Amino acid sequence: MLKKYKHISFDLDGTLVHTLPAYRYKTVSEVLRRLGGKIKEERDIDRFWLEANRDAIIEKYFSVGVEDFWKVFRQVDNEEERAAQTFAYEDAEDCLIKLKQMGKIISVITGAPEKIARLEQKKLKSAPIDHFFSLDYNVHGEKPDPRGFLSVLDKLGVKPEETVYIGNSNEDAYFSKNAGVDFIYLERQQHEFDSKDWIIKTIHSLEELIK
Repeated sequence: MLKKYKHISFDLDGTLVHTLPAYRYKTVSEVLRRLGGKIKEERDIDRFWLEANRDAIIEKYFSVGVEDFWKVFRQVDNEEERAAQTFAYEDAEDCLIKLKQMGKIISVITGAPEKIARLEQKKLKSAPIDHFFSLDYNVHGEKPDPRGFLSVLDKLGVKPEETVYIGNSNEDAYFSKNAGVDFIYLERQQHEFDSKDWIIKTIHSLEELIK
């Protein structure tokens, strides 16, 4: 499956690592309690946590100001507690090790803030990663803006056609599409996926990449 690719790139949260749903429900609920916002259903929190365009989701589903939400969220989002509830998927570390043994360049490109991204990276333990990149929204834009991806390709000296991106969401699919990179969809059964016109393959485990 990966023979034609020199560079294998991964999304992070929901692809290589996951945070228990209870943490997001507790954290977002506390933010809205402090601001007097509303939650109609837990699925709205899932949308915020897992999908793109989070500012629009805050406005549409939580009925609070975006700037106020993020200010309080940064206060409530506890690094130690999040770390205790964040885990690497069982197939992640072994997959990265085997890809490196195959001679692949491995990168991780995530939309998570640097502090959270580094916390999550530690969960991968000894997994070999050649380049780890947390998008700076002010410079590169959030997914699916391709500028961050293109900067990684330039840094590694690889072409889009030599690269495949592996992720678990619509924003990952459009992120790769906009960068001119092939996309493999990893079905982690977290949320709906409707970008099937841009995937080269759907997998249900990272083990499928190295078979």
